[in-house]
Amino acid sequence: MVYQEVKRVLRLQASLVGLAVVVSLLLSGGNVAVAVSAVLGGLAVLGPALVYARIAYAKRHVPPAALIKAHFLAEAVKFCLTVLISAAVLASFKDLSVAGFLGGFIAATSGYGFGLLIKN
Repeated sequence: MVYQEVKRVLRLQASLVGLAVVVSLLLSGGNVAVAVSAVLGGLAVLGPALVYARIAYAKRHVPPAALIKAHFLAEAVKFCLTVLISAAVLASFKDLSVAGFLGGFIAATSGYGFGLLIKN
């Protein structure tokens, strides 16, 4: 099970990706390819972040060394997934807007930092 704080950060990341999609639609004059690019950029962060949470928080009440090992493994998997997803999107999506993709990617990534700063 994933902690409530992790769920809150993931929801914030998803909300910021939604905001990036709306902004990309407004700035591009309604170009759907830009909005799809922003969604794909956000998913390139959100998917691996969810996998990280599942791996890192799979076990509770274990020795600190086991927790650190789980977080290192989760970070390695997250990094590899982020690179693979981004490469797959860049290679396969013909109408990709790099600005839209990076906008969604940055929005989702910034959600992590904002999530740590904002306390409920």
